[in-house]
Amino acid sequence: MSTQSGLPDIAPLLMRGESFQSVKLTTDQTSRAMSDQNEGNMREARDDFHSNRHASATRYSTTASELPAKSTGSFATGQLDTRPSMHERTSTGPSPTLIGREMSPLRLKAIIPPLLCLVMGIVLAFAHHLFNAWADGRTVGRSPNISQQWVLRVGTAFAFTFQTILAACLSFVVCQVLWYYARRKYMTLKDLNTLFLVERRDIIPTFLSNALIRAPLLFLVVTFSLLLPIAAIFSPASLSVVYLVTSGPGDCIISAANITDGSDSTHIYSTNEGVFLSGVNGPALKITQRALVGGVIPSLPIYCGDNCIYEASMDSMTFDCHENVQLPAGQMGTVDPAHPGPGTRTYWNATSDGPADDPTLPFYVGWMTDAYTDGMTQYLNGTTGSAYCTPMLAHYNFSVQRINGVQLVSYTTAITGQMPPSTHYDKNNRQPSFAALQIGGIGLAARNHLLGSLSITSNPAGSHRDYNSSVISASFLNVSTIGVESYIWGDVVGGIQETAANITASMLLLDLGGMKNATCIYTNQDLVYAYHWLGLWIPYGIALLVVASCLVVGILIFLRFNPDNLTTSLSDTINVTHHPAFETAVPKSNGKLAARDVASTTRFKLEEQSDGSLGFGTQKDLS
Repeated sequence: MSTQSGLPDIAPLLMRGESFQSVKLTTDQTSRAMSDQNEGNMREARDDFHSNRHASATRYSTTASELPAKSTGSFATGQLDTRPSMHERTSTGPSPTLIGREMSPLRLKAIIPPLLCLVMGIVLAFAHHLFNAWADGRTVGRSPNISQQWVLRVGTAFAFTFQTILAACLSFVVCQVLWYYARRKYMTLKDLNTLFLVERRDIIPTFLSNALIRAPLLFLVVTFSLLLPIAAIFSPASLSVVYLVTSGPGDCIISAANITDGSDSTHIYSTNEGVFLSGVNGPALKITQRALVGGVIPSLPIYCGDNCIYEASMDSMTFDCHENVQLPAGQMGTVDPAHPGPGTRTYWNATSDGPADDPTLPFYVGWMTDAYTDGMTQYLNGTTGSAYCTPMLAHYNFSVQRINGVQLVSYTTAITGQMPPSTHYDKNNRQPSFAALQIGGIGLAARNHLLGSLSITSNPAGSHRDYNSSVISASFLNVSTIGVESYIWGDVVGGIQETAANITASMLLLDLGGMKNATCIYTNQDLVYAYHWLGLWIPYGIALLVVASCLVVGILIFLRFNPDNLTTSLSDTINVTHHPAFETAVPKSNGKLAARDVASTTRFKLEEQSDGSLGFGTQKDLS
């Protein structure tokens, strides 16, 4: 019944139909038996062998017909006690023939639910894509009339349903990987507890235990499952809300008149003897004063509504100025900075080069940034200079735009010639035309605001301030009284020319008579949805690729290592743990020390028992 090496004779057992796997001897067993023989301990080994053989004869007293077909239960007789060290991990997986013995369609039905979950995840991803593509470019709250909150809620629902479906698919994979490690490796009760907690996605046992070492594939699949919400967090942001600005022409009605058109237009001048220009009327004076003081074009008529651009052309005047000219003697006062003393300190002086009531004549202007106290001028940041400005005819093109209630006016100007006379007959002895009077009125109003002086005359008796020019209110002058009285000038020539343009634009506020059809440019600024498809498909694509790969692994494990279609349900768990071998190895004990010893020393593996049932067996079952 034994070989010369002292090992059991397995031939009779094979005759009884026992699997060779159930009686195979490991290299460690052979080495141990050989070592016992060489050391003269054959008697003790032989006594152990005969004792085990006697126990085996009792266990297998049944006939071959009473044994279960293809029994692969652990053969615990005829073998030496070859329990491995507790620090080793022994892998003794079942054979492929055994595992693949039941490939019936009924068993394959278990694969259908996870496959359906993966297909549903793909369908949800495309449905979310189609929904975002449908919303792309649509105005928020219109077309159709769905509020922004519900559009975003639908996208969020797609994302979290997608995550839930894929998590259900990974649950099948996690279950298969759990039983894979339970079948393939002997593990302590503590390690098995950790694996079951990881399978239930318990965060602490998953990341703060030896799960990565004991079951790396299970750890990875559970980690993927826990990271699935990332796709649900990032994908809703693929549909955002942006401002879309569109422009296009459209019909509109604007003012039809020009200030130089016809005698029926509004007059902005007054005449002497009904022939020659003598001044401007009240509305024109107010408009020119406001343009000088404000330095901006006032709010103009809204001919085509909000978010619209309309254009208006007008013939008017401007000032053609040449800077740094020689001023007439005494233009800038009598004070000599090198020899301080009594005299007139002039900060601004504009004088007409001819009769002051003729708007066509040029004028000299000089200005100085200075402080009333000597020695302070060097600390002032302003300009000082001179210019010779000539009124000229000019053509203006105004573009008036309103965006969300804010008006923006831009213009271009071009000098077209000399201003026609308006205070006397022309060279052909003809009286001024209506256009000459209108443009002359604008020029006279603008120039009259600039003429005059700002000066201070000092003498031993005191000082006298002479402010006889409206330029004291100009936007390009800053009069400061902090510390010392000072006059700080900005871009004077630019300010003069801009004042003429602002006055001309302000004429659009007057009733110039009649309206006309025109083409305006309408600008619409709408709040619309914008779909960024990469923001959807990057998280969805990664999630689908990972889950599909895990599912392939899970199906292979299921077909190869889970013929019994085990799940982690209560009934399946009870069936594999309520086994005599498992209950014997884990005795009921009131002592915490004993239970801890069992959990850390005894090793278990899910395998087919000697009675043909599936349950956890221990390494000592091989002894």
